[in-house]
Amino acid sequence: MSRQTLFGGSAPLSILGLILGVAALVASMAVMSGFESTLKKAMSEVSGHAQVVKRSRFPDDWQELEERIKQAEPSLVSSSRFVFIEAVLAKRGKISGVLLQGVDTDRVNQVLNLKPRLTSGSEDLSGSSGDVPLALIGKGLASKMELQVGERFRIVVPVADAVDPAKFQRRVGEFQVQGILDLGKYEWNERFIISDLKAAQNIAEIGDRYSGLLLRFEDVNHARTASFNLSQVLGSPYWVRDWRDSNENLFEAVEVERPGIFLVVLIITLVAAFNVSATLFVNVVRRYKDIAILKTVGLSQRDIVKIFAFQGLFLGGIGIFFGFLLGFVLCLLFAVVQARLGLIAGEVYRLDSIELNIRFVDSLAICVATLLICFIATLAPARRGGKLNPVQGLRNE
Repeated sequence: MSRQTLFGGSAPLSILGLILGVAALVASMAVMSGFESTLKKAMSEVSGHAQVVKRSRFPDDWQELEERIKQAEPSLVSSSRFVFIEAVLAKRGKISGVLLQGVDTDRVNQVLNLKPRLTSGSEDLSGSSGDVPLALIGKGLASKMELQVGERFRIVVPVADAVDPAKFQRRVGEFQVQGILDLGKYEWNERFIISDLKAAQNIAEIGDRYSGLLLRFEDVNHARTASFNLSQVLGSPYWVRDWRDSNENLFEAVEVERPGIFLVVLIITLVAAFNVSATLFVNVVRRYKDIAILKTVGLSQRDIVKIFAFQGLFLGGIGIFFGFLLGFVLCLLFAVVQARLGLIAGEVYRLDSIELNIRFVDSLAICVATLLICFIATLAPARRGGKLNPVQGLRNE
């Protein structure tokens, strides 16, 4: 078949439909996969691969606990004690509820990955500014409270009265901003403060008590299996959760919605494939004489079907190639617009930005689905061309 026949008539519109369908699939899958990978990365880098939370408030030997974990899970890389303290930050007439996380400063960089998340300042918490401990804060909190690197701020912590637990005393702690972080999650950026464990313990007057251990394994994907194993080994005094547990509903929603969105957007490709089928039907009618001559010189019905099926697959291949190119362009535009206009509502989606991720599995599924649809769409016109009687074809000419 000639090039003019293959790309004539409605063929350009058919190819355009395929390109748009494939591009929409690439962009939508990149957004869904990017949401999942961005959330996973934030959870594992900021809160560790897993957390062992103590149910008891009495102090214990954390090194002995770490050794028990190491024996149960040899893939453990390192651990760090942590404590969570609810507090209020007040500055220049503004008040904000915050969550102070105290960590072992000599181990935190072995467990968490905060350096790539710095927007300004340094992630080093080992020093102090005089008697004032250093702290890292989320970018949303820094913007809301107008805090800059090097500035000092105060937080107020309610401490239960030793005589009457129903009453609370106010403890005021002062920190200096050492660095500002993009923690990946909206609520963390809005209220998270990370500081030295000892400084947090002193403010809350809890002595040497701590909330638990942050854990890092050799493989982040092993965290769920390791957490289940540690729950069995450590028993009821401890509660073990991995990076996925605190946002299980979001991860489940992504897994459920991904195939649904794929099938919905695939309808665009399906419609375009019907246009391919219509184009080939027209080619069959127009090329009666050529088909008749081919059959006269010895081509079988199967050979004619292969010719038209190849045409459909060829058009599908063109649609896939340029569709992926357009999809990449759409992803780049999304990234640029997201950075400048902030397309994602952090209050709703927990994330205020998404790192788009085009997975190989998604790309393969798009290619296979598109080619399969195009192949099925070409069967009807191909079979019609194959069944053509050579005498009838020559008579019509």
